[in-house]
Amino acid sequence: MNKLLKGVFIGLIFFQHCNQDKVQPALLEGVIAGATYRYQYGRAKPVATTDVYDILLFSENQIEEEPCLITFSPRGYISFQFPFKEGFYQVPSDVSITFHQPGVTDESYQATSGFIEVLGVNLGRINAYMEADYDSLNRVGGTFILDNCY
Repeated sequence: MNKLLKGVFIGLIFFQHCNQDKVQPALLEGVIAGATYRYQYGRAKPVATTDVYDILLFSENQIEEEPCLITFSPRGYISFQFPFKEGFYQVPSDVSITFHQPGVTDESYQATSGFIEVLGVNLGRINAYMEADYDSLNRVGGTFILDNCY
């Protein structure tokens, strides 16, 4: 019995420092056209005469490393528009998220459910969490950070 109490006490010490609120969500990842997608770069450019921004989220293994210079990706990528401010944006009513197929310029799918939560905007940088889903071959979830490309 003494060993059991000692084991419980040691276990409590270890789990006392586990705080679920401090666990960081995973980086944005999922699948686009059935191929693995993992976020690496993002770009936000203002749309003239509006308060929204064109957003492009590119995956790993991009040839170009400067997100503001990327115009097309041979890999799957994600695009959408929304204001550059904190808030919760529901798909498809507040924001339309598009999954662009790898290497195909004219084939894409609109997410049918999900959301984007902008957690913070600071000095032209946005920190957000996204979940978006079209079907089992086109879905993503996780955090991303991107800069405003003026």
